Amino acid sequence: MKIFVMRHGDAHLAASSDMQRPLSPIGESEAAHATAWLREFYFAEHPNIDYAMVSPYLRTKQTLTKITEQFTVTRTEYTRDIIPSASAAIAHDYMDTVLSLHPEINSVLLVAHMPFVSYFVESLTQLTPPLFATASIAVIEYDKSLSKGYILEHKQAYFT
Repeated sequence: MKIFVMRHGDAHLAASSDMQRPLSPIGESEAAHATAWLREFYFAEHPNIDYAMVSPYLRTKQTLTKITEQFTVTRTEYTRDIIPSASAAIAHDYMDTVLSLHPEINSVLLVAHMPFVSYFVESLTQLTPPLFATASIAVIEYDKSLSKGYILEHKQAYFT
């Protein structure tokens, strides 16, 4: 199965709280281009993501909105388990629990933040954590039985 770990698009710096920072116009463009790339290279025939775990922050929700313009997402969960300060190990365990309860899931999209996305990839692969530009996507080939995967590709965004 594949896990797509994505950092949200570029966001405005000013807002009433970090949780309320919206995507900037550049971030909207980055998210749209990243979505097109994802569809072209991984979902050309069947643009369906089985399960999405999304941070409840505004910019991650807006990034997911761009994705759902080109994809069907069967199940979406907004969770504080993947906010910037969350534990990647706990989120990994939680995802494994969801996967064990729903064996039909074959694709997972996680939309979150730095540094969480780096630590989450490290937790999944046991490799040095990669850095993520905004709207970047790491593609992980994941073995549910081993609770471990490896990086197939890490697409840095630079789409603007």
